[in-house]
Amino acid sequence: MVRRATPLESAFQKKVIDYIESRGGYKIKIHVSSYQTEGEPDVVCCYRGRFCAFELKQGSTLSDLQKIKLELIRKAGGIALEVKTIEDIAKVFDAIDEELLC
Repeated sequence: MVRRATPLESAFQKKVIDYIESRGGYKIKIHVSSYQTEGEPDVVCCYRGRFCAFELKQGSTLSDLQKIKLELIRKAGGIALEVKTIEDIAKVFDAIDEELLC
């Protein structure tokens, strides 16, 4: 089953991508298609050498498969989370910045 982004989620994706780029991060937007593995995060990025994966949610909840994928990324040493606001990403990036300044 291919999940289609809602208009609300699509607008949020654009804001997230713009924010990642504004902070100097490199992003990859995962496009939903029949060729894409189900459950992969919506956006993956590299921020100051750290691998981050974000599942964007606006009014919906994580599927069991999405939860599993995020956990696999965390077990591999990456940062993976459900994101409902830009502030969720800002907190992650700020923590990475603080870690690098110490």
